[in-house]
Amino acid sequence: MTETCLIIFAKNPMPNQVKTRLIPQLSPEQAARLYRAFLMDWCETLAALPNATRIIAYTPPESLSDLQALIGKDAIYIPQVGDDLGERLISATQWAAEQGYPKILIVGSDSPTLPLSSVSQAIATLDSRDIVLGPSVDGGYYLIGFSAENLASTVPFVFEEIAWSTDSVFQQTVARARSTGATMGLLPPWYDVDTPADVAFLHAHISAMRLAGDKIQAVRTERLLTELFSSGVR
Repeated sequence: MTETCLIIFAKNPMPNQVKTRLIPQLSPEQAARLYRAFLMDWCETLAALPNATRIIAYTPPESLSDLQALIGKDAIYIPQVGDDLGERLISATQWAAEQGYPKILIVGSDSPTLPLSSVSQAIATLDSRDIVLGPSVDGGYYLIGFSAENLASTVPFVFEEIAWSTDSVFQQTVARARSTGATMGLLPPWYDVDTPADVAFLHAHISAMRLAGDKIQAVRTERLLTELFSSGVR
């Protein structure tokens, strides 16, 4: 198998289940609509990546048909397995390794404006590195990838004993990767969208991209943000 395994971690966009840190600035329904736009835009962007198989690692387990209706049935769907994020990341990575993929990338769905070129760079980096990381400005990471050739020496170790959902996730992951002796590649920093301030920045960023004549890949997100901000959301 020569294709890269591209795993997208996704949740069913239901009110009060996604983007809860945006409440009460947004209503639970608005927050869910925004995450829905993120997810659809991002999965559509990634579909243009050559020589990559999209895997949707989804939760909750009963949401398969809902997510297939949003994203399409041309991706492979696997349920997230594990009690915390570390266990779910380990499970998804080991599943991909068992399928025989030579390169494995995992991304979230909170960075709808991340350039596709960054994902392509990550894939190319794994030609010569064991691990690739894309740091996010909030102290986490928006992408992690592995070369399957040396996977046994890095997974599950880099996903264990991490203080998830804190600003030390990236730092702790780098420290654990270093202790394995793995070679690492690094992508440029980017931003996740988790807080009201992040949403305001995303709106300004997409508006600036539109003004500059740049290609807008997050078209549903742009349309929804225009609606929300014109209605008085700040």
